[in-house]
Amino acid sequence: MNKMDFANYVYSFFIKYLPSQRGLSSQTITSYSYSLTLFYQYCYSVKNIRQEKLTLDKISKTLIEDFISWLEIERKNSASTRNQRLSALKSLFLYIQSESVIHTALCRDILSIPEKKTPVNPPKYLTVAETEVLFAMPDIQTKQGRRDLTLLLLLYDTGARAGELIELKGGDVVFGNNPTIKLFGKGRKTRVVPIMPKTADILRGYMRENSLLEQTQLLFQNRSHTKLTTTGVSYILKKYVEQGKQLNQEMFNIAVSPHLLRSTKASHLVQGGANIFYVRDFLGHNSVVTTERYAKNNPEVVREAIKNASANLFVNADFYDKNEKFAMLEFLKTLQ
Repeated sequence: MNKMDFANYVYSFFIKYLPSQRGLSSQTITSYSYSLTLFYQYCYSVKNIRQEKLTLDKISKTLIEDFISWLEIERKNSASTRNQRLSALKSLFLYIQSESVIHTALCRDILSIPEKKTPVNPPKYLTVAETEVLFAMPDIQTKQGRRDLTLLLLLYDTGARAGELIELKGGDVVFGNNPTIKLFGKGRKTRVVPIMPKTADILRGYMRENSLLEQTQLLFQNRSHTKLTTTGVSYILKKYVEQGKQLNQEMFNIAVSPHLLRSTKASHLVQGGANIFYVRDFLGHNSVVTTERYAKNNPEVVREAIKNASANLFVNADFYDKNEKFAMLEFLKTLQ
């Protein structure tokens, strides 16, 4: 190997392996590339190793461990973000291991670095009232307001990730008696989800207004008439949440991101009694374990369960008469 051995592996990993052999989505590849960018940044700023000088003989398990510690301490990354960056590096070194026997020991050392345990908190979500307020915020008298309402309704009604939403094209929509949307998720997996008739009507009107009649036309664009970004989706959502909060100070007291509407839809489905396996397929989760987070520790689900379990425990009589009370007291004395 020459001095550019690591760079060669990195290039092949991103250009050939991830998109062609693994079939990963552009969003996942972007996340991986950002993780590696941070690693290069750390090596240069902390270890004084320039990018072109970073070869495999300078990389070790200790270097990777120092890097992920730096993410937590210096960049204030959460444990989950730290794990995400580590996972990206592990994927790279797993690939290097498959390509070179010489570096097997190094790769195994790095692959043995454990992930950090993270607290499993119940997902945050908007209440039904908050959701209704949010959808009332866009000014539907304007073209932009109508677009934004359509975007927010689709983001909620489909449970789509922001990355899935911005990829939607005219051909992914099917109207009729049972309107559906086709989403392209992680690992290029597709799923078809139903949308409510009201959402379908608003989407149909939006598509007609903007002449989105071609199968390959993107549903959502920015002011430059290019594909809307996930950052743009986040900006739109936060703008209307802030407007809703100004009118209702007691509402929207949680962190806001496009994932919030996905989490909200999932929580509303679970609270409505939807089968957890249906919700799993609706969201495109690989495992029902991931989906169960929307049921566990959810106060509304717990309240409903307690209500149903307690329904037959209450009696209509005025509890005990005087004779029954006396008998009970006598009985209790025998136990003392």
